[in-house]
Amino acid sequence: MSPRPQSGFTLIEVLVVMVIITVAMSVIVAGFTGADQEQGFRGYAERLALRIEMARDRAIQTNHEWGLYVRPDELVFAEFDHVNGEWLERNERPFKLEITEDAFRFRVKIEAYPGQDNLPNTSNDDNPVPAIILFSSGETTPFKLWVEPDAWQSAPWILSSDGFSRTSTERDAEA
Repeated sequence: MSPRPQSGFTLIEVLVVMVIITVAMSVIVAGFTGADQEQGFRGYAERLALRIEMARDRAIQTNHEWGLYVRPDELVFAEFDHVNGEWLERNERPFKLEITEDAFRFRVKIEAYPGQDNLPNTSNDDNPVPAIILFSSGETTPFKLWVEPDAWQSAPWILSSDGFSRTSTERDAEA
């Protein structure tokens, strides 16, 4: 009787296969992590658009103008106090922006609109007029608001309104 040939895998073959599987899994997991970040970024932009619409609704309901201060590293909602003639920051929920793990940068472009010169001149160094105004009539300052992540390279999201329509979100195709 001749000895039967041994069947099976050598230790080196098993180790090579395990290394290949480990490398493939790390590439896949890294890809999902980036997708998670981008999905979170999209959700942040969409929630911000909803907050702007909620402030617009609040302006209509209370018959007070609301506004949005746009600073490079933060956004702050405000309500115009007709009695004292000043803008009061609103930091209660839902207008207090959420704290996220990622920091974002903001920039805004305001479009000219009829009646812009007739706004009450309440601007001073301590209490400037917000960049975006949400009027009690339901109109808003026509605007484009760019939201960009601070920690990674990504195309910004643009929130915009023509002054009459709801705030929309779209990815910046030019970036």
